[in-house]
Formats: sequence, C-alpha cells, structure tokens
Amino acid sequence: MSSINLIYFSPTNTSKKIAQYIGRELDVQVISEFDITKPDLTDLENKRFENELTLMAIPVYKGRLPKEAVARLKKCKANKAPVIIVIVYGNREFDDALLELKDLSIELGFVPIAAAAFIGEHSYSSEDKPIAHNRPDCEDILKAKEFANKVVAKIQNSDESQVKVPGNYPYKELPQAPAMAPGTIAENCSLCGICADVCPMNIIEIKESVITNAEDCICCCACVKSCPDDARLFDTSFMGQIKDMLFKNCSERKEPEFFV
Repeated sequence: MSSINLIYFSPTNTSKKIAQYIGRELDVQVISEFDITKPDLTDLENKRFENELTLMAIPVYKGRLPKEAVARLKKCKANKAPVIIVIVYGNREFDDALLELKDLSIELGFVPIAAAAFIGEHSYSSEDKPIAHNRPDCEDILKAKEFANKVVAKIQNSDESQVKVPGNYPYKELPQAPAMAPGTIAENCSLCGICADVCPMNIIEIKESVITNAEDCICCCACVKSCPDDARLFDTSFMGQIKDMLFKNCSERKEPEFFV
C-alpha cells in the first residue's frame, strides 16, 4: 500500500481533518485529495478508481448523508477498489448515515473494507451552547491513529472482507423543516466575501449587502464559522429551539467507533 485517495465533503473542515489524520497515520507515500465541498470542484468528474486504496469522509446531517455530497460522489466510479468509509457527526447520533455511505460506495463500485464514525464540532455549536466544541481534538487524533493501525493490520493480513456497519433500511426519513439560513449583522459586516467563498451551495451573493438564498441552504454553518467579523449568525426561533435541544441532550462526550 503506497498511496491513498482522500475524498471529503467538509463545509466546516471537520471531515477534512479526520480524513487527513487517518491518511497520514496509514503511512503511505502519496496522498491524493479530492475536495467535493464546492460544486465547482470537479476533480472527481469521470474519475475511475482501480486498485488504489480510497478513504471517503462525509458529515452527517440529520442522521443522513447530505444529498449534495451524494450527488458529487456519484461523479466517480470504481472497479472493486478498496475503500475506507468514515462519517463525522456532531455528538448526537449518526443513525443510518454509515450504512448509507457503505451502500453508496458499493453502488459506485468500491469494496468497503473498514468504517468509522468520528465526532466533529456540531455545526450549530456556539460559545454559549458548545456541542462537541473544538473536536476533533487531541484524543480524536490518537483514535485516528488507532483506527489506521487496525486498517493496516487488516490489509497486511490480506483480509478483503466487506465491513459490517450499523444502520437500518429503509434509511431514516429526513425531518421536515422550514427553509432558513444564517442572517447577517449589517453593522459588523465588511462585505469581505468570505461567506460566499466557503458556501458549499454557492447561494450567497455579495452586493451592497449579503444576500442568501434560504431555499437552497443546507444549514452547514460554514459561513457562520468562517466570518472574521462575527457578522453571520443563525438567530431564528426554530434554530434556537434546535440548539437548546442539542445542548441539553448531546453535550456528554461521545467517542469514535470503529468497524473493521
């Protein structure tokens, strides 16, 4: 094993970090990265993976994979190439997301040989209501190394068996929610454009003010966490209720889970 492909959808960089941590610990010579976070990043277009090892890292939104990530992953195909599948969730539950990623990888022609569920800071986490704050952290990095060692051992033993993961089919139905998006505090905003640059949906325009198309917002909060002026925020009453629920019920630390 001399190389690995990292594929990640990572609006707030947590999935990217986890993918890179694991990739480095696999002790390979070449690491190729495919960032599918933005729709105009088309490195996967018509890409066909053969014998090389690949790792997919995708965040969990409402217990499922983001539809946008699924659509972008479907741009590539594989010829029975081994793949490590990783989901990153915000300390609530990952529900059926790992099973969904396994099924998707098989549909694309990969053979999933190992899987993991890691924790990243929740998209809705804030200073006053932290949820998995600053994760992945040092302990998670150690867990990434532990997971990588298990994967290497399986490969060295020539074990090509397909991994078993938890989850239910049919997958969890996505809850209905009103269209909403972060707003902008005009007096704080310098119109720098960073929010538009990081938006994975390209739905933010910078004119005389910041204009956001709430209908297509996936509530990833990339714009909120990236704003250097703290000008972007989610302050709807519905979002406030969600954050209260998450802070109350999901503050106790959870640990990564491995399936090899």
